[in-house]
Amino acid sequence: MRTEHEEAGQSLSRPRLQGNGRPAQLLPVVRRHPDTGLPTQDDLRWGLIPHTAKRRPDIQPIHARAESVAENRMFRDAYRSRRCVVPMNAFFLKDAAGKRHAFTVKDTSLFGVAGIWENWRDPDTRQWERTFATITVEANALIAPTHDRMPAILRPEDYTRWLGPEDDPRDLLRPYPSGLVLSTLLNGR
Repeated sequence: MRTEHEEAGQSLSRPRLQGNGRPAQLLPVVRRHPDTGLPTQDDLRWGLIPHTAKRRPDIQPIHARAESVAENRMFRDAYRSRRCVVPMNAFFLKDAAGKRHAFTVKDTSLFGVAGIWENWRDPDTRQWERTFATITVEANALIAPTHDRMPAILRPEDYTRWLGPEDDPRDLLRPYPSGLVLSTLLNGR
């Protein structure tokens, strides 16, 4: 049985997370189905290809900056109508010395990061490919000593609005509060 929050799209189902996601890897993403309008979880490839691309681009960005996602030609169509929530249990950043840090959200095993997705048709194979990029924001006070950017972590109560038909929910793209994030240095590397 589904809870009231799940009915409203405010909860993430248990995706098949397999360690540290890498660019070009298929990863679980929650998106609004274009035909039904209902949330659906699908595996999409990490690295966005705009639907207007005539050929597979050499650069397939894995991140889009919150400050420019609504205006940037590569991202703006997806931002207006193809937003997604990327479930994570941690994210990883390297500091200036190359040491890896893992960040998690306190009191939860899964959290959702704002993303955008595209449906692109390869002109050579005629096959459709769904791709996505996560959205980043300025780092909060905890993350800033490690890196200047962080994923745009959404509050569970904002998932439905982020996935919905609103043209510009940019007020949801803000640094997650430092007091709600944990940091771990990995293996001193």
